[in-house]
Amino acid sequence: MWLISQPDSMILQIKADPNAIGQECLEKVCEKLEIGAEADYFGLRVCPGSGPGRWLNLRNPLDPHRIPGGRLDLRVKFWVPPHLLINEPTRHQFYLHAKLDLTEGRLVVADLEVARRIVAYIAQAEHGDCDPDMPPINIYEECEKIGPQGEKPDDHVEKIIDYHCEISGMRASQAEYRLLKEISNLESFGEELFFCKPVTQFNNAHNLYSHLLYHAQPVEEPRARDDQEIDGGATVGCLAGGQNGGGCGCRLSTSVGVGPHGIVVYRPACNGEQEIGVEKQSIKYTVIQRAQPLRRNFQLSYVTAEGHEATLNVKMATSGQAAALYRAVTEKHAFYCCETVRSDVTEQFIRDLKGTIASIFNDATTLGRRYVFDIRRTCREVHDNARRAAHQAAIDAHHHHAHHHAQTRARRAERGTDTKESRSRSRSGEAAMACRVCMDAPLDTLFLPCRHVACCGECAPRCARCPLCRGEIDKCMHIFLPVEYEKNPGVIIK
Repeated sequence: MWLISQPDSMILQIKADPNAIGQECLEKVCEKLEIGAEADYFGLRVCPGSGPGRWLNLRNPLDPHRIPGGRLDLRVKFWVPPHLLINEPTRHQFYLHAKLDLTEGRLVVADLEVARRIVAYIAQAEHGDCDPDMPPINIYEECEKIGPQGEKPDDHVEKIIDYHCEISGMRASQAEYRLLKEISNLESFGEELFFCKPVTQFNNAHNLYSHLLYHAQPVEEPRARDDQEIDGGATVGCLAGGQNGGGCGCRLSTSVGVGPHGIVVYRPACNGEQEIGVEKQSIKYTVIQRAQPLRRNFQLSYVTAEGHEATLNVKMATSGQAAALYRAVTEKHAFYCCETVRSDVTEQFIRDLKGTIASIFNDATTLGRRYVFDIRRTCREVHDNARRAAHQAAIDAHHHHAHHHAQTRARRAERGTDTKESRSRSRSGEAAMACRVCMDAPLDTLFLPCRHVACCGECAPRCARCPLCRGEIDKCMHIFLPVEYEKNPGVIIK
């Protein structure tokens, strides 16, 4: 039994065979949540009690010894703009994860006006229309970490209420879509961070992005050298006194962000009140030539803007973090930039001790084989697959509807109610008692002063003259048909 936690803290219990792989577990979760057609956007994350979490490799067997308590988190692994999401349940799961990252500070919004709109969208999706006399203050307080931190203006809550009132009448699904549209424009959208030192309350994504906002002055990117060695063994930080003391209060190590377009190396360079800044180096996927983990080091070779080959070496806290960074770079590059996943990515594997010994005698054995990557489709392939699945579902629903009508007609024919006489009698009865305007709803309105009954309650107010005698209509009166008309099978009563 596996316990899968959703971003809204709801727990799903999933039963899987002892030898099942992670992909089977994810598919069962997505089937319950009705997001199976777009399951490739999601992943299962292992979050141990201490240290950073890691993505479960879905192509390998589930190992209870490496998953504490049998608990996994369902999270969005590959972020895409909301217009690429086909199904409403998928957009809802994206919204839940986005809200979690926003409220816990992992996704930082720099613009205060954008932050207010996001809070208003969350309140509309969670609470509904805003009552200015009783606004959902509890939701506003829950979203306190959204936007630039520090002292807020006095009219901050009032402006959120104004935004909330402006979108009154908006459906919850539409509000969720608007929120996803807002965060898709953020610079850090879809970026996964890897810190060179363990993540703490002072060394995390929220502190890093807040640091970048606090030191907003432009800093030149470091000039590429033939060999850049980044040792993440030490941290640097601003004054511990916080903003009032001349610093932002952060204490960060070097980190690497892996996003949809490339990687970004963040090197905080704070030294008390002097030389406060940050070095931010962006490397696009298109210029990367080679990447590999070497124990604790992550090594990257790329081409600079001048056309020279440069090497980037980042020393991580553990060899597992270096391997996780290598995996993230390879998988995100394949997902966002490639037309299809190449075989040299899907076929990479390592062996454990038993598999290594067995491979000495039989190199083709699968014993102890563990795949390095679990990506199956690219972004384009996932989108096309979801569209085909939605189209096929619409066709199946149409065929089911037609089959249901055919069975209904067959049952009527067996009871003798589908004969020619009954059909003609039914049509004549329907025509006699149907509205003369829409020919659908039953007659239930009397026109005065001509006293003709010719329309239903919806069509009568739109008539200036009687459809039968063309006389002026002074008044409409709702009438009730006798009970025997309701028992007549040839009359439609709605």
